Amino acid sequence: MNDPQQTVAAPGLKIVSAWSAVAITSWADFAAMLAALYTLLLISEWLWKKVGRPFCESRGWLARLHRRKDD
Repeated sequence: MNDPQQTVAAPGLKIVSAWSAVAITSWADFAAMLAALYTLLLISEWLWKKVGRPFCESRGWLARLHRRKDD
């Protein structure tokens, strides 16, 4: 039963679902959680566009985006 070679299937999903079950007790909490996740998504997108992508392009890790035909 306590085999050290045995691993837990999808540990991240289990942790998130357990914390969600503890933290979300009403529809208002659920809406607040979705709003926080959406805000985090928007902030991370902005950071990628303004900081992450230009940094990676300057290092040569990513190809530059061509906005026009003559770029």
